[in-house]
Amino acid sequence: MRFDAIVYFAMGGFALFFGLFFLVFLWDVPMLIYLCGPITIIPGAIAVVLGVVQWRREQAAIEFATWVKSHRRIKMDEMAQRIGKTRFETEKLLGEALERELVEGVIDRSADEFVLQDETPSPQVFVGRCPWCGGDVNRWAFPEEVWTCPYCERSVTTPAA
Repeated sequence: MRFDAIVYFAMGGFALFFGLFFLVFLWDVPMLIYLCGPITIIPGAIAVVLGVVQWRREQAAIEFATWVKSHRRIKMDEMAQRIGKTRFETEKLLGEALERELVEGVIDRSADEFVLQDETPSPQVFVGRCPWCGGDVNRWAFPEEVWTCPYCERSVTTPAA
């Protein structure tokens, strides 16, 4: 079960506070220090460390979502290559960003691309053939998007609807 980082920090701080309370105010009673010290200080420190780990994970997801928002459409392999992670790690990070609603979009499995959903949806255009070589491309593209033909490897600009 994963909580937000603030929950781990609060639990750890609460436990550490009471651990220090026992250490400072009940120093004269060694039995209470031996009983209550480890049960508060150790879990409190662990909770604070878990809070730091969770905070870093949240920051990574936020940074990744910000980076993904700068692309309208990007291939999954290219995305993994650009951020320097494996494809599996990239899909996990993307899934976390989608689950936290940091970014909105879908993975187009037919083209193996992540497509960002804009607030102002622009209609996609179906491109059947390459204007240069006449090869069957059969793909959807945004108006005025520049892409490479898989057959002749020339740059093609999608015409406006």
